[in-house]
Order: sequence, then structure tokens, then C-alpha cells
Amino acid sequence: MGKQSTVLLGVTGGIAVYKSVELLRLMQKAGLDVRVLMTSAAAQFVGQLTFETLSGHRVPLDDNWLRPDSRITHIEEGNEAGIMVVAPATANTLAKMALGIADNLLTSVYLAFDGPVAVAPAMNTNMWKHPATQANMRVLRERGVHVVQPGVGELACGVYGAGRMADPETILIEVKRRLHATAETDLEGARVVVTSGGTREPIDAVRYVSNASSGKMGYALARAAVERGASVDLVEANTSLPAAPGVRVIPVSSAADMHSEVMRLLPEADVVIMAAAVADYRPVGGGVEGKMGKQQEELLLRLEPTIDILMDVAARKHQQFVVGFAAEFGLEGIARARAKLERKKLDLIVFNDISRADIGFDSDYNEVHLLSATSESKVDRASKEQVAEAILDQVARALRARAGGEA
Repeated sequence: MGKQSTVLLGVTGGIAVYKSVELLRLMQKAGLDVRVLMTSAAAQFVGQLTFETLSGHRVPLDDNWLRPDSRITHIEEGNEAGIMVVAPATANTLAKMALGIADNLLTSVYLAFDGPVAVAPAMNTNMWKHPATQANMRVLRERGVHVVQPGVGELACGVYGAGRMADPETILIEVKRRLHATAETDLEGARVVVTSGGTREPIDAVRYVSNASSGKMGYALARAAVERGASVDLVEANTSLPAAPGVRVIPVSSAADMHSEVMRLLPEADVVIMAAAVADYRPVGGGVEGKMGKQQEELLLRLEPTIDILMDVAARKHQQFVVGFAAEFGLEGIARARAKLERKKLDLIVFNDISRADIGFDSDYNEVHLLSATSESKVDRASKEQVAEAILDQVARALRARAGGEA
């Protein structure tokens, strides 16, 4: 991988180190190569071997000033990375960074690094609020260090307040912004509506007809669109995923609920991406009020078609770019996906094969074919974050072409 895909992750000694493991995996799923530096204090919380195993790279500690190739670690590690991220960043390390103290490997790399730097502070509330810490943060900001603000909540010490490390998802967004600042403005000013999750059609007050959609693909698309400068509304059905900062989440339950919200948002939208798995059928009459009692005889459930949201969007659109999804069983479903593209007059349809257990529903990975009226391309098995970027690449090119720019 190139320098612009390489992240230097500095890990310092605090209880939030466990979140750095999650951050590492998220960055890898986003297609980034992560090199880890740890302080000796950090290794007391999570072992060096954990980060070496997950990153696939040697993890130097404070006594490793020379690499196996005999080159100097604190110089070479920085030369190979596009960004340095310190998460968690303790009050002690932040003070050293502000004062230019280089008494361990991590702070030495920081002083030798000439690229963008981000820090995610994590500490006790009183330490965070202390005038010395706040003065150090002002110094770092003035020098161009980006600070991912800590969250508010219950801390490991039992105190409630500011100081907990930002969610890994939030840190990842900041990392990607600074690594690919120019690439992520190609949807600047666009209003994007994304649907996600699986609708539930009630049988009674506690039972419903639904599907296995986790909503991960829709959330990945919403996050990626925000990172590329778009204003994003995420209409999500029955998911439990954390939304990215900047995404407006609109929770719904049934197909009728989702239809109502999508139609409300459609007039102001530039792009509509229908990634949700909308139930094709619902119990006749919308289900029974209350809870049906259990009986011994056979229960027959009559179903009726739900409203076709995608068809309605395509029928009412003006200049909106509309993306549909086709979850089909087996590669022969590509022909059905293309027929759906033509029948519903879509601009792009994303076909994925749900017969495979290693991609699709509830997986972090997908493999898709992108079909338009004039083209077909394949995205080989990759993280849903990478698939989302590939989809948005086509969307952004189409919007540029419509505006008279280069396609």
C-alpha cells in the first residue's frame, strides 16, 4: 500500500487502549494499512502481541529504536505513513507533544513526523479540564494537530463527565478526511438519502415478518457520503448500529413507514440509495391488534404485497440519481437485476449474491456487480466500507457529468 493508505497508530497507556484494537480493525476494513507504536504503559493494558497479530506488522516499544533493517525507527516509521493518530492520547503524552519532549519512541516519532497528526484524548474528567491540559491542547491545535474531542459519559474511575475517548467510528472519519481531503469533496453540496436495515411487518403487537438484513451496507454508504461532503439522511429500519457524526438518522419500522419518509425527503434529494431490505409482503390488514394467544390448531397467515418504494421513487423522480439493490440467490440473478434496473428506470443497481455465506447479510464484507444502462463492473470481495466507496465513485462521476464536468 502507498503512503496515503498507511496510518501510524500511536497507543498510550490508558484503559481506553481496548478501543484502539477496534479502531485498528475499522481502519483495516476501510482499506488502510496500520502500523502501531505503543508506549510501555500501553502494553500493560493490551499486549504488544495483540496489535502485531491484528496489524500484521512488528510493533516496536520504547526500547526498539532500530528496526530489523537497522534503519532508525522513529525516522523511518514516520516517512512511510500518510497520517499519525494517537488514540488514546493520555494527558502525559499530550503534555510531552506540546512541550516537544521526546523521551520515548512514540513522542520521538511525533517530533520527526511531518504529515497530519490527530489525537484522541482519554483521561479522567478533572485531568481533561485542568488548565495545564487545556493549555497543552491549545498549543497542539495552533500547531495544526487535529483533536478528536473526547466524549461525555461514565469513565473507568466511576466519575461521569468529559474525558472518554471518542468512538472509533468518529476517529476513523477524521483519519480518512485528512488522508484523502481532496477525494472526499466530490459530493460537496449534494443531498443524499440512504435507506438501510430490514423492515418489520407486524403480525400482532409482538410478532412480525422480517428479514436478515443488518443494515451495515446502508450505514457504510451513509458514512462514506458524509465523508465526501454530502448532506445525508439515513432512513433506517430496525438496526442497532452507531451512526456516523453528521448523518441525520430517521428510524422507521415498516415498509409503509419507510415509504412515507423517503417520499417526504425525495423532492430535496439529489441522490437516493435504496440499500434497505424492504419486505415484499405484509400480513393482510396490517396485523392484529394486541397479542394473539397460542392455540393448538394450525395458524394460516395471509400476506399482501407491500408498497414498492423503489418503483415509486423512480416514478416521481425528476433529476435525482437513484440507486437500487438486488439481493439475489446465485449469479443467475444478474439477469434479474438488470431487468429490475430497466423496469424501474434506475440509474444504477447493485447486485449481490446472497447464496454466499462470506458476504452479504450480516457480514462485514460484500462482493457486488454495479449495473447501469451502459456499463457493468464488478467489485471483488471487500469490506462494505470499500464497496460503499466504489458505489459512490460511480454516483459522483454521474453527478459531475450531469453538471457538465468531466465524467
